[in-house]
Amino acid sequence: MALSSALLSGVTGLTISQTMLDVVGNNLANSQTSGFKSQRVSFQDLLYQTQKAGSGPSPAVGGVNPSQIGFGALVGSVDSNFRPGALTTTGRSLDLAVSGVGFFVVNNGKQNYFTRNGTFDLDQQGYVVDAATGFRLQRAGSLGEATATTPAFQTPGNRGIRIPLGIGIPGSATANVSLRGNLTASAAVNDTYTTAIQTFDSQGTQRSLTLTFTKTAPNTWSLNASVSGGTVTGVPITGITFNANGTLAGPASATINLAFPPDLPTAQPVNINFGTVGQADGLSQFGGDSTAVAVRQDGFSSGTLITFNVDAGGIFQGIFSNGEIRPLAQLALASFANEGGLIREGQNLFSQGNNSGPPDIDAPQTGGRGSIQAGALEGSNVDVSNEFTRLILAQRSFQINARAVSAASDVLQELANIVR
Repeated sequence: MALSSALLSGVTGLTISQTMLDVVGNNLANSQTSGFKSQRVSFQDLLYQTQKAGSGPSPAVGGVNPSQIGFGALVGSVDSNFRPGALTTTGRSLDLAVSGVGFFVVNNGKQNYFTRNGTFDLDQQGYVVDAATGFRLQRAGSLGEATATTPAFQTPGNRGIRIPLGIGIPGSATANVSLRGNLTASAAVNDTYTTAIQTFDSQGTQRSLTLTFTKTAPNTWSLNASVSGGTVTGVPITGITFNANGTLAGPASATINLAFPPDLPTAQPVNINFGTVGQADGLSQFGGDSTAVAVRQDGFSSGTLITFNVDAGGIFQGIFSNGEIRPLAQLALASFANEGGLIREGQNLFSQGNNSGPPDIDAPQTGGRGSIQAGALEGSNVDVSNEFTRLILAQRSFQINARAVSAASDVLQELANIVR
């Protein structure tokens, strides 16, 4: 019986050593696979034959320990190590990495899969897809869907992320103009100062707005305006006054109306912001030269989507030819109660397992999920030096168990020879 046990134990040792070699070999083969998570094998001892059960102590003698002979070892589990891999900068806008917890969610039209490999591309329809499988990257929330004030970049009910390069957005009329700078305190009554800014009408056409300041009394100015191709009403704006220390006394703002007949005869109100009363954050009246300028306006012309980038929150920010930046969509990340319960599907993909729990899918940087690093990929988390150590251990274990089998075989041969 002992020789049989030695043979069986040796065979199980060979089997588990081969399994360890398989796991280590797979880890080493994937040491350069983006987003790969290494594995390790754990062993357990097998059945035992009890030769003597043992007994407890008696008043006269001590206790006796049990005697058992084992039948070898078996693979207890093959576990995944989800420690993050190092991030490598690529500079490619659709190379994405998760910094922290979470998996990208991709869909093949039937079910979701999960991956840490962020090598994505655009297909001919503009969808962001996994470069190897073509599975579509999934989005979170309704960002990018049409609202009363924004155009549709995404389709409700379709969770794929589409980047519609070339899509247009209409222009927007200027509604606010902000002024900043100095009107010289040394100006005489009736002295003037002129500045201009490019504004936009309701069709997105660029219009030059000229603003002329005239000093009408001590510490008091008026403002007149003209616009290219149109008319201005609501001017002159009088009584723009300054305090003795040069700060703005009032008003903080005033409204003028632009019109561009015959196509746009309806008045386009534009708020002229002079600054904060009692402060010098807008217009001021100090000594020195006049430097007042219109520093900002909120209108823009029509434009087309020319490129995009992805921020830390996973939002695809569309950049348009008119300089506007609009959110197009927000990618989704999935987290699990037990990542170790996920099932490996190959091609850097995982699927939900019986012990992983259901995926909790939402936006990055929410619910403990990580952030997104654009222009980078997560490397494999395989520790090559550690794997080579395991490789040597597995090889030695295989050799040792082979010797055990060989020794048991030799003893059996000797027994056979006795029979002769």
